[in-house]
Amino acid sequence: MAAIGQVKPGTTRIRTPLFILGVGMALLAFLLMLVFGAIFASRSHPASSVRVVVASQDVSPREPITADMITYGTVSSDSLPPKAFTHMADLTGYAALVEIVKGQVITSNIVSANQDLLAGATSSFLPIPAGYIALTLPTGEQQGVAGYIAQGDYINIIASVNTALITPNNPKTVTRTVFTSVYVIRIGPESTVPRQGVAQGLASSLTVLMSECDAQYMTWLILNASLKYVLLSYHDYKAAPEPADPACPSTAVPGIIGPAQIDSRWGFTR
Repeated sequence: MAAIGQVKPGTTRIRTPLFILGVGMALLAFLLMLVFGAIFASRSHPASSVRVVVASQDVSPREPITADMITYGTVSSDSLPPKAFTHMADLTGYAALVEIVKGQVITSNIVSANQDLLAGATSSFLPIPAGYIALTLPTGEQQGVAGYIAQGDYINIIASVNTALITPNNPKTVTRTVFTSVYVIRIGPESTVPRQGVAQGLASSLTVLMSECDAQYMTWLILNASLKYVLLSYHDYKAAPEPADPACPSTAVPGIIGPAQIDSRWGFTR
């Protein structure tokens, strides 16, 4: 007669496979739950798309960001870079601090409107297209839109000329728009006069792109006319600067510029 509590022969051999089978089924159920949970989570919380500003072409260091250099793209919300720009208009007046490659998301750490930071960038050249030169224009509060002209803006230039400089007959002051869509590549040193409501002061000069032909006409106007600059809406910006007159191409250098040439081009006495 078997003693109380004594295991019958063969019982251990039966329980061991059942135990292993139970553990295997539990592990399988656990793994299936993890897989179904992951699938459910991915379907219930899909990553949304976010519209961001990206480079439409390669941009060199210190090169001003213009409308033709950027476009809109989309990235998933879980891969959105910190401080990415979402509106192209927010980049008005900015330039690249480092090289930006085509398709790269524009973020605040690779562009700046701060001239001090741009001066310390790796590139030391001004972004002047072939056939053009940089020309510095004097400016001030009344002349330059109260200091709101920034790097990367486009301006029109209005000149008021006393026709007595051209002809003694019936002298009068005549005002005309002499240049349109002039691109500003740099803003000069700030004056000591603060701009109302804005931390920075008024700039004392604007550096713009012009053909050398136009620059000679502009130099005469600086010396002899009263000039004002008007700031264009960014909706009216052009992709590239253009000479105001086909007779004054970017690669041509005119001869002597005087009152007769000025009147022939803009007709102040007409």
